[in-house]
Amino acid sequence: MTTVWCSDTQLNDIELICFDKDGTLLNLNMYIPVMEKRTELLLEKFHLSDKSRKNILELMGLDSETLEIISDGPIHIERVEIIRRTREYLRKFSINSTVEDIAEIFDEVDNLVDFSEHVEIYEGVNKVLQEFRKAKIKTLLVTHDGKEPAEKQLMSAGLFHLFDLVLGLDIDSPYHAKPAPDMLQYACKLLEVDVSKSIVVGDDDRDMLMGKNAGALCCIGVLTGRSEEMDLKNADVILQSVMDIRIK
Repeated sequence: MTTVWCSDTQLNDIELICFDKDGTLLNLNMYIPVMEKRTELLLEKFHLSDKSRKNILELMGLDSETLEIISDGPIHIERVEIIRRTREYLRKFSINSTVEDIAEIFDEVDNLVDFSEHVEIYEGVNKVLQEFRKAKIKTLLVTHDGKEPAEKQLMSAGLFHLFDLVLGLDIDSPYHAKPAPDMLQYACKLLEVDVSKSIVVGDDDRDMLMGKNAGALCCIGVLTGRSEEMDLKNADVILQSVMDIRIK
């Protein structure tokens, strides 16, 4: 029997570990060129003046002056919600694009940006994922990013082959966003895993709540992303990073 240790917490009979992506496995800075390119294409496609550049950059989650990520900004909001907000912004200019139109632009950006130049993996992530694979514990990635860009980022990071399943949140996804239990429950059905034998790992309390609401055995908060300890109210265990998870 494989035992998973998280600090002093011992977890037995685990069948699945579910990871968040951004702030848990990968650094958020890879989104800076994505936000800039989205802004560039939107300005070009809809013939907007340069005055709109500031608003669109900030709508994406980037400070228009420093070109750094706004720490408490929309970077933490679901991709589909950013698409909807972009559509609403364009309507101010009598541009009646659909969410599908905006999604196509976002998809085009994902194809233009070379994530291999920007993706940054947190220390120890590769080793921990490999250990779970060796222990024959299934690995799941659940993200509010779209499925296709998430897979591209994981491929660029050399991590994609270490996951049994990747779930993203797209316009037509058959599940709701975190903290709803849907994504974890949906994955457990596909992977034929008892959700009560799963662990959830993330940097946001929405990850913790998803796990709690779904009936996961343990919810582990990590401090590599946006949250401090006080923010992870629903975590069973709080670790400095994913590398603090051990398998015996």
